[in-house]
Amino acid sequence: MAKKTFKHRFFTRFKNSKFLADLFYLTGSEIKPEKWVFIVGCYNSGTTLLTEILSKSNELDVLPDEGVMLTDVLPRPEDFGWRRMWYKCESEMKISNAEINSVLKRMKRHWSHFTNNKKKIIVEKSISNSARMEFFSKNLDNVYFIHLIRDGYAVTEGIQRKAKPMEEVKNEFGSNYDISLAVNQWKRSLEVINNAKSNISNLIEVKYEDLTSSPKTQIDRITSFLGISPIKEENLSGAFEVHGNKKKISNQNEKSYSRLSESDWQLINKLAEKELIQYGYFKLTK
Repeated sequence: MAKKTFKHRFFTRFKNSKFLADLFYLTGSEIKPEKWVFIVGCYNSGTTLLTEILSKSNELDVLPDEGVMLTDVLPRPEDFGWRRMWYKCESEMKISNAEINSVLKRMKRHWSHFTNNKKKIIVEKSISNSARMEFFSKNLDNVYFIHLIRDGYAVTEGIQRKAKPMEEVKNEFGSNYDISLAVNQWKRSLEVINNAKSNISNLIEVKYEDLTSSPKTQIDRITSFLGISPIKEENLSGAFEVHGNKKKISNQNEKSYSRLSESDWQLINKLAEKELIQYGYFKLTK
């Protein structure tokens, strides 16, 4: 993604200021791209890596941050005290029918400050927008979704390690979420996206494990799906910055496995056996 500009940093820091959000709304424009592309999936599934890879295409206008950070009308779980845990406040994040038009207009005007008018396809990645797929599909034109799926053991470990409870729930959970919450978030992400599929015309699914083992093949699938030119293989061989760390494309699952205890593994199996089997990830023991 593009480096953060002063405008970007300023807005994300003060977007909860009504004055600033209103100013950006009034000075923005109602963008009308040829296609809207939303990258969806669970936390720690490789969506940031995929976003960075797609930013190598000169045909895609990749937003410089999560779309929910570039407007004040798309609620985040963190707004309700749940870091990386949107399934715990799913109902609070919903957009009512009465709000649809105003939310879309304000979102587009806010996002217009961070888009390139010369590019016709906008790409957005916010994990919490996985719960809004039908909302976007019904209310925007030419919407495409890329669903990234990753091994549930690795995802669960990553969520628990990175998602430190916020002050609002710290008394209940202490310094770390229980692993059951993390695995339930992975399950709910899959369930919500699967439920939305029947009402969505344009959706492609990519496994993290396939993306990291055969990046060119999987990125070619995605660019073909979007109707754009392939990304050159030389642009996939370098290091990509993901959450402050620069690394070449590689499968990080084994590192996550090593941080799980056998009891963690068995609890994940107990809670998510169906989904693990469905996606070919189930392993009886660590």
